[in-house]
Amino acid sequence: MANYADKFHELITRLQVVLSDIDYSQKACLQAGKMECNLLNYLNKSQAPANMNELARVLEVSHSRVTRIMDNLVSKKLVLRKPSETDRRCWFAIITDKGRKLADNSQQTVVDHQIKIIKKVPEKDLDTIYKSLKVYIDKYEEVLKETLVEV
Repeated sequence: MANYADKFHELITRLQVVLSDIDYSQKACLQAGKMECNLLNYLNKSQAPANMNELARVLEVSHSRVTRIMDNLVSKKLVLRKPSETDRRCWFAIITDKGRKLADNSQQTVVDHQIKIIKKVPEKDLDTIYKSLKVYIDKYEEVLKETLVEV
């Protein structure tokens, strides 16, 4: 088992590098940091305004960090900041058409990369690769849930 643990660790490390490169190509079109892109993608997927507390929780950052991220996106006209009608202390982030287009384009870049990769893999191997990766990732997530302590 230890031999497989080392082999899987090496493969997962390589996979993380590959995914990081894919992630970078997606985010490079935005020319912003990872958090800015994550926020923009979250707003694009949710299709609804999000308050700062929700964004801080989703991005796992402080409220002040979300404010700085928002300032950056607002200045680029990718997101609007709108006050709550019921609570003057609460603000909502709303993705603009420009932001939505940018998020959609960056997602398409990721899809295009996947298509190029899949075309290079023999078709007879695709189902096996998919099933194997799914089993491994499912079990990885299961072990993480078992070992992580809730705070």
